[in-house]
Amino acid sequence: MLDSDERPAAEAMTSTFADKPIPQFWDGEKLLGKEVSRSLGIDPTHASWDIYLFYPPDAEWTDAGLPPPDKVIVQAMGVVIGAKGTLPPKGDQSRVPVWVQGKADVVGEQSELGALLTAIVVPFIDQHKRR
Repeated sequence: MLDSDERPAAEAMTSTFADKPIPQFWDGEKLLGKEVSRSLGIDPTHASWDIYLFYPPDAEWTDAGLPPPDKVIVQAMGVVIGAKGTLPPKGDQSRVPVWVQGKADVVGEQSELGALLTAIVVPFIDQHKRR
């Protein structure tokens, strides 16, 4: 999802997983990233990437577009940001990118990504367990 991303480089990378049943797709127009941004209420000219989206089991993806996720975090501008309510704000909030100000908080540093994901995943799974 960088301007420097090119199809030949992506195709070369897929050969790394040629022996595994992992589907790979090329989205040169960044359509999925733009749709994710739209679903988050962000200007879809800013394609979302390196993002973790958490949907409840009954979320429906339709031809009308993606539903908004329950929780979301993304690595951006050297920090991890989360949609409001995903995790408590932490650190210097002036590092929130302009295009998501008012919609997201800095929730940690990139080095904390694993712990931040765990802090979302464990309660999210507990909340949505089918009993």
